[in-house]
Amino acid sequence: LIDLLERHIDKLPSENSFANYLESIRGFLKTKDPILQKAAFSNSELFIDNFSYVLNNHITSKQAVGSLIAAFDKVGYADSMDAAVIIIEFEDLLKQMPVEDAENLYKERWITGKYPG
Repeated sequence: LIDLLERHIDKLPSENSFANYLESIRGFLKTKDPILQKAAFSNSELFIDNFSYVLNNHITSKQAVGSLIAAFDKVGYADSMDAAVIIIEFEDLLKQMPVEDAENLYKERWITGKYPG
């Protein structure tokens, strides 16, 4: 099992949280020292807690689009289908935009509160 974990760890990028999780399990299995085992166990539990938090708070694109359509509808936008068309057009435009430009627009609008243009 230790050798298998080592092979899996070697295939993962360095500084990967899942690799760190596997390292903790491997460390637990390799040592008889109860203090090191306790540390490895604590690290693996922390990873699972963090991973569980991320999964529970993950918003799917379908949920995000549904929320946007509902927001348009709530503020009195004429038709939820019109809102859906706007969102789809926005998504298409965003796909055409370089990532750096999209990040800059986000920073200008949401972080500084300034509108581009």
